[in-house]
Amino acid sequence: MLVLVDTSVWIEYFLRKNALVEKEMDSLLRSEEVATTGLVLAELRQGCRTPNQLTLMIEAMQPLFYLETDRPTWLRAGELAAEASARGYTLGIGDCILAALALREHCLLFTLDHDFKRIPGLQLYSSRTV
Repeated sequence: MLVLVDTSVWIEYFLRKNALVEKEMDSLLRSEEVATTGLVLAELRQGCRTPNQLTLMIEAMQPLFYLETDRPTWLRAGELAAEASARGYTLGIGDCILAALALREHCLLFTLDHDFKRIPGLQLYSSRTV
């Protein structure tokens, strides 16, 4: 099953700060079922401070499935944000975009951000190690 990986996971993976995330990501990358999207690419690019970091990021992301955000997905993201607000809490629009993509593609979302647990119907990636 396709897994959309959130920026929070990529940061832990690239910085090698979390051995459990590193192990899980290595396994997912070998399975060739990892997806990304423009929002994640932009957030990762923003954090690259050296040419080597940028090269590593681009090379790592190049072979992944790329999910494009179309008009209905943008509208679904806004709907998710509005629903959260109606229930009394705020979800960032970036999180809502990732959630809308994962819902559209019927894929899992791998994230370290607990806010995603509040989104009805969203399937989060989980393993014994993370």
